[in-house]
Amino acid sequence: MKIKPAELRTNLLRTSLRRRIVIEIDFKKGDGLIPVIIQDASTNEVLMLGYMNRESWEETLATKKASFWSRSRQKIWIKGETSGNFQEVREIYLDCDGDTLLLKVDQIGGAACHTGFRSCFHQRFEKGKWKVSGKKVFDPKEVYGK
Repeated sequence: MKIKPAELRTNLLRTSLRRRIVIEIDFKKGDGLIPVIIQDASTNEVLMLGYMNRESWEETLATKKASFWSRSRQKIWIKGETSGNFQEVREIYLDCDGDTLLLKVDQIGGAACHTGFRSCFHQRFEKGKWKVSGKKVFDPKEVYGK
């Protein structure tokens, strides 16, 4: 079977475009950290925002549980390791610049927020004021002892 020059050019162009579309995570832009948006896989509710470094990224891939870099504690933490409210990763998306991840998760335990709410985004700006728009799922004092 002989390939015509026009077909060869088209096939080469497609292969070249596919190679350019695939990108890698760029940990350099944010001094080793990238923002990670966590979204409920079934409802698409935004649950939280965290940060990953390369090590927490690799931990997430290995365990299929969302792991992050704590900027305040300067260490890796697996979401739910204290509270039991784990995030099982179902899908992973990388933005077009390679510097932000979106994880679609199954939220185990009902709450993503350390303050006891399902979502960290439970305060809504309405008529010039912040109002709580969610209900607490657990009491943080009971879970964290604080």
